[in-house]
Amino acid sequence: MSFWAKLFGASEIVDKVSSGVDAAFFTPEERAKHYLEVLKNIEPFKIAQRWLAVIIIVPYVAVWLLCAVMFALSGFVDGMSGLMEVSDKLAERNNDNLGMPVAIIVAFYYGGGAVEGVVAKFKK
Repeated sequence: MSFWAKLFGASEIVDKVSSGVDAAFFTPEERAKHYLEVLKNIEPFKIAQRWLAVIIIVPYVAVWLLCAVMFALSGFVDGMSGLMEVSDKLAERNNDNLGMPVAIIVAFYYGGGAVEGVVAKFKK
């Protein structure tokens, strides 16, 4: 090493600059490794997201099935005409209270994958 290199630490500067430039650009292998790391880090969020979807969607669907059974029974069993009105009121309240949250959950849960698929298709 020359006097000037020792004096100014040129080899250290070159090493730092080259490592900085290398860190600024991802190779395909680094990008894949980073993506796998991100997937591992968001896994707890995905589990929480699935639980929230189940907590909201299952009661919504259960009430709709109950309304369908009540509606069917009101048509087949004499003397249960009031059951149809109760079924209509229950269905209306189900939509008013849980309709929008279910729509938002389904849109975010399935919409992200659908958008990624469309974007990937148009990229090709």
